Amino acid sequence: MIDKVSIIESNEYKFPKIPSSVKLAILLPTFRWTPTARSIIGAMIGVANAEVAVLIADNSENLEKQQFLKQIGRINSNVISIAHEKNIGAANNFYYLLDWSKNIEFTAIMADDDWMSPSYYLDAYKILLENPTANAAESGTTLVDFGDGNLIKANQPSMCGQTPIERIAKWNGFSARVTMYSTSRRATLEAALQFLRTTPLHGMILVEDLFELNRLATGDFLSVSGQGCFVHYPAHDSHSAEAGDSNERYYNLLYKDLGLHYQFIYFAGLTTAILCAMFLMGNCSPIVDPVQKALCGQHVFRHTFVESFLQTFSNASTQAAGVMLFENYPDVRDGFIKYSSPAFSQQPIFDAELIDWFIKLLQVFEEKSARIDLSIAERFSCFVKATAPYDFGVTKSNRLL
Repeated sequence: MIDKVSIIESNEYKFPKIPSSVKLAILLPTFRWTPTARSIIGAMIGVANAEVAVLIADNSENLEKQQFLKQIGRINSNVISIAHEKNIGAANNFYYLLDWSKNIEFTAIMADDDWMSPSYYLDAYKILLENPTANAAESGTTLVDFGDGNLIKANQPSMCGQTPIERIAKWNGFSARVTMYSTSRRATLEAALQFLRTTPLHGMILVEDLFELNRLATGDFLSVSGQGCFVHYPAHDSHSAEAGDSNERYYNLLYKDLGLHYQFIYFAGLTTAILCAMFLMGNCSPIVDPVQKALCGQHVFRHTFVESFLQTFSNASTQAAGVMLFENYPDVRDGFIKYSSPAFSQQPIFDAELIDWFIKLLQVFEEKSARIDLSIAERFSCFVKATAPYDFGVTKSNRLL
């Protein structure tokens, strides 16, 4: 029996032992200490068993919460909790859980402000056991509440096929989707995690995108009917007085600490498109075949570019505002006009020329203060060289599209 919560000291990186009988680990990173968080954590008592562990990593530094977690462990020893001595940040806490569960065959992710019925993850786990070609599954009803009180059904269609492009061609990066939280094979997240940990720059919802693309690159996603239910609340912070509008929230989360000016938030979607293509086409890619790499990377770039960058600058006034941003930077201005014009936008292509322009774009928006370390543009340039996303030749891939 567990009689205490392990406290992970700030200078340590260790993991409590997971019983060898565990095949599915439900990962629950937590910071909040609210009635919802208490109820979600408490509900895990009825979910965890010898085959299904719940791994909880607490970032709250809250002694009352640590005592609560200790009591949960006493009731059900398959709910295994740790508490970080000091808050290590949401991303690092998330990565900690994924590292802790690295040797478990299946994982699912749960947030401490979402809700699920007890069978939601277990039913999907059974589906994966019965379908060895599938990498992820959802079973039951998946809902999203954007804060207006209206629940949107967010079940995704099954995405199946014999090749990566057959599966990825069915992917929609812009629907209300929560497949990041689906039950999946843990190994199918490893390439995405490697990419996320090394990229110096993130795009909008990049983690969700790369998790989904990583899974689809090597296997099917199955969506089946079931009795379970999952409710995701993505907009919980946007209603607080401190959060401001969603653009400000995303800017503070993604770009403020990098030294990029606020206006770069309008290029977050473009950043996502570029990074998704780099992931699929470069040496972090889970796809082995170079033709499939090119097909998938160009498809996802085109899909994301059209629905993000082009939508942001979709009319004359927003295009004019974009041009004005770069009035003192003619090379960047000309590139902006080129990439938002029909000649390119009707058939977008990810290539070295686009990357070169994007690095100049970063240079425009980065702080021009004295510094001894590399700027974000320099760091991204080094990342491109290390990732090598178009070494095998973009021209050939374009003929195949």
